[in-house]
Amino acid sequence: MNAPEPDSIQAALDVIDHMVALRGQMAEVEAQIKSLQPAFHLACTVLETERIETSRAVITKRHTPGQWTYPASILLSEEQLKQLKKQFQKDNEPTSGREVIWAVKLMGIDPAE
Repeated sequence: MNAPEPDSIQAALDVIDHMVALRGQMAEVEAQIKSLQPAFHLACTVLETERIETSRAVITKRHTPGQWTYPASILLSEEQLKQLKKQFQKDNEPTSGREVIWAVKLMGIDPAE
């Protein structure tokens, strides 16, 4: 839904209320997805294929990134680089990526229900 830009206080409150309602719906859907996830993974595994095509979706198998145990010398270099980056960020303004966002925290909504 493309909501009109609010031109009054009431219109602004209506837009905010609509956003809160949609966030509540999204939390409910995310809870449903989370509860279905184990059965979904098992169903995909049973098919023994890397790619599953249906009329509504293409599902592909991917691996999450691996994890390594690095030697102390690399960990030290990484820590030094972090410190250099932190100092650089204190001394310089960002060149891109900074935007204003409005966070919505739902009150009294339990997505597990």
